[in-house]
Amino acid sequence: MALRGLMINRLIVLIQIFVFPIYFYLIFLIGPMKQLTLDPFFFWGKNPFSPTVEMLILKVFAPFLFALPVTLFSIVRATRIADAYSLMWRALGRVRIDTKIFYLSNALFCLFFFILPFGSPIIAIIGSFLAVKLLLRLFGYKGPIPQIIIVIPGLILAAIPTMVTIAFYSSYQAVLKPILQMWTDLIPYVYGGLLCLADAIAIGNFLILVREGAAQVSYTKPFSPRTNILLKVLLFGSIFSIYGFVGWDANHLALFIINIIAGCLSSLELFIRWRKGLSREHGGGGLLLIPIFIAINFVSSYWHLATTVIVGIAGGLFFLLFWYAYISATDKTLL
Repeated sequence: MALRGLMINRLIVLIQIFVFPIYFYLIFLIGPMKQLTLDPFFFWGKNPFSPTVEMLILKVFAPFLFALPVTLFSIVRATRIADAYSLMWRALGRVRIDTKIFYLSNALFCLFFFILPFGSPIIAIIGSFLAVKLLLRLFGYKGPIPQIIIVIPGLILAAIPTMVTIAFYSSYQAVLKPILQMWTDLIPYVYGGLLCLADAIAIGNFLILVREGAAQVSYTKPFSPRTNILLKVLLFGSIFSIYGFVGWDANHLALFIINIIAGCLSSLELFIRWRKGLSREHGGGGLLLIPIFIAINFVSSYWHLATTVIVGIAGGLFFLLFWYAYISATDKTLL
């Protein structure tokens, strides 16, 4: 089991090594940064670059240099990052996997919609110096590294990210508006998916409890872990279909009824587990999530940013836990 967990953590690190370059090339080629030009960088005069050279800088070199620090970091510190994931999952050991997925989903939305688009220009400049250090480690350089060896190549490597960063923040509205518009268009689906996940967790946990009770008085066996996951996937798909059928309106009566049912079943399940002395590690998954979503439905009628705020808070909690796990992990490749 430990070996399987280690393999999964290393697989996650391997995936992120490829995800970041793909992500940056996509946002520069077809995403919100496709409209970016270097004109704002040359604020003292005309842009001297030809369209071909500017295209190479923005479509080829910039995405590569933006992705380079985080990709190298993932390669050189792969062991420590995998250990951090292991520590984090261990810290969340008493939290069900579906609830973990809920918080992970929020973190991914925050990462790819807000942190990377708006933070990556600055990260790319600072990361250029880190990339030099990581490259030296990657090629086997041992011992303390003189600062001059880092600074000079770092300045060269940071030249293009600096140009793109100045151009980005000088014309941020041209990039900001498409991202915010994309988020505004997607938030009903994002929120709907998370709401359906919370309902599926609550209803699924109650059905699992019923099966556990039946197993105690008959020859019926409790659901296996795989069956538990399959049950919640089917419930998620069913509720998600209802959500789409009623037009992605989170305040629709049908969804309100589903939320109330899910909340009541989650409360009843937790009470039964407490009354019977059963393990509460396997229940109550939707007890906290569903009231939060119902409250968001109410607040969002008056404050449209409520959904974004709750996604940000849930994602932030996940990132804080990962950071704590990372600084607690150890690695032979410490810089």
